[in-house]
Amino acid sequence: MSKPNFKKDKISIQHIGKQRFWFGVIAGVISAFAISLIFNRMRETIRFISGVSIDLVILKEDELLFFNYFFAALASSLGFSITIWVWMRSKIHQRKKYKRYKEQAKTQALFFFWTILFLTAQLSYLLLFVALAGVSSLDLPIDLYKDHWLLFVLTPIVIFLQNWFSVRLIYKSGAWIFFSFCFSIILTFILQYTTTVNQNEINSIYFTSYKSAYEYIDKETQKAKENYGIEFSEKDIEVLKQWNTQASIQQVRSIKLNFEEKDSVDLKTIILEKIIIHNYKHRDKYRHSDQRNPFVNWHYALPKDISKQLSSFDVNSNETKELFEVLKELIILVNKSKLESNSANNSTYFNLEKYNSEYKVNVEVIRELKKVCDSLKKTNTYTNFCKTLPEIQSNQNTN
Repeated sequence: MSKPNFKKDKISIQHIGKQRFWFGVIAGVISAFAISLIFNRMRETIRFISGVSIDLVILKEDELLFFNYFFAALASSLGFSITIWVWMRSKIHQRKKYKRYKEQAKTQALFFFWTILFLTAQLSYLLLFVALAGVSSLDLPIDLYKDHWLLFVLTPIVIFLQNWFSVRLIYKSGAWIFFSFCFSIILTFILQYTTTVNQNEINSIYFTSYKSAYEYIDKETQKAKENYGIEFSEKDIEVLKQWNTQASIQQVRSIKLNFEEKDSVDLKTIILEKIIIHNYKHRDKYRHSDQRNPFVNWHYALPKDISKQLSSFDVNSNETKELFEVLKELIILVNKSKLESNSANNSTYFNLEKYNSEYKVNVEVIRELKKVCDSLKKTNTYTNFCKTLPEIQSNQNTN
């Protein structure tokens, strides 16, 4: 009497079926290409929306390359899930146990496939919501690349191995795991080179919108280095080129406070204030004002604080020269503005959503600026400097 054979068969094209084998490979490759394209297009769409509503997220070169390979590897492993699902639909095995295992393998392959896609979609919707809510991803408390890079490395590997774990309940895998892994790596490189979207396409559009602002920042920082020996760090320049991040808002706020609280500010702070005013950077969103503090929503150094700083420096000092440049930028700003009366019911005291947008300035700012300029013109010490100041226009329309 012959003993029953409970040994597993080695996986082969014959056991899968030649037609089904190649159909599974082709379906997996096509799925991988489609998923990789979707991932990359989705990422660039979110970046584009963030650039419209807040600051554009610009990935550094090493960070961009890492996520490009991650999306390609994840798409490759998900494509392999489709391949396994097609292969395990073969009905060559007649044993009930193997039929159940095949059903399990198919179910797990689809489970991982749709779960990863669902989680990716949820994360994308979350980032999109954050962008539309006006919160910059640069302000998020976690850094996915620096703090959680291992998670991105392990995810496609776990999906790949889990697919083979189910198959090995039915077949002896032999060298198939190794060859399929090599094929997945090759496919990952192909996907990275063929489906990745060049982020410079959106970057160039964004940089064009802020071209004049960036050029002014570069010009002034370079001039400060050549004329005064002041070097701005990469972080300082990076924050100057941001608009809605917490670092940018804090920079505008802290410089204004320095003018208010310090008897004399340093030259670097004065130059920073000049750049900030020229580019119309804002401190934070509107807060209801009252009669006691009509300047609560004014983002920059008050004219009286600039006058106070002038009294702290010699007339021939570099600080005096740059402080008059700050005054000049203030006059240019208010000359372009629409006036508002000092009303607590006004909801747009200083309405500046994007660079070079229409903005409004409280009439009290104009009055104080005129008072300071008139006082300086009466002082013979600043005669030459006052000649460089534009005239304050008084024909703006009040809303």
